Amino acid sequence: MKAPSEVLAETILPLLASGRLFLPEDAEKYSAKLATGDMKAEDWLLAVEKALEKAGTQ
Repeated sequence: MKAPSEVLAETILPLLASGRLFLPEDAEKYSAKLATGDMKAEDWLLAVEKALEKAGTQ
């Protein structure tokens, strides 16, 4: 059985990727960190900045 935090991460990350706030590869990369509570503000900022930068070049 999955922990509630794992289920939450599996629910939220695809939504962030589909909304172009995370790159799909970063959603996979940060899945474990988000589920365990180890994701820091710097991780969020980097992931969002990368996604916005890529969206700006398309």
